[in-house]
Amino acid sequence: MSNYTPPPPPPSTGTPLATIKTYILIAWIFSIIAMIAFALGAVSYIITFATFSAVYYGFGFFSGIFLVYAVVFLVFAVLSFMVFMRVWKMHKAVNAGDIATLKATSNMMWAIIALICAGVIPGIMLIISDGPIKQL
Repeated sequence: MSNYTPPPPPPSTGTPLATIKTYILIAWIFSIIAMIAFALGAVSYIITFATFSAVYYGFGFFSGIFLVYAVVFLVFAVLSFMVFMRVWKMHKAVNAGDIATLKATSNMMWAIIALICAGVIPGIMLIISDGPIKQL
């Protein structure tokens, strides 16, 4: 006979608060990335507009399309910043264990706004975390 001992059971998944913490952290990181990307895109289009306006003096009005893109990117950067601030409040609440604030800041509307304005990953993470937050 051998002295075989079975392997230990897998670690438990933890409390629902731990999984919510992970979801919110992922949404927080990707909302930062989206905010920076949209801001850099807006700056890039503003620089492109300035360059095309200076180089093609007679036909500079065609470069106005770059200003339209810059404004669109700036709007998305501002909306992404708003999503970032909301996710940051949720991140602080879940790290402090403040369930009341977490429930107050969790909203499906903000998850949809995040999905549209801050990217797919923050939006999906907020949608996934909404159910466990309501069960707390």
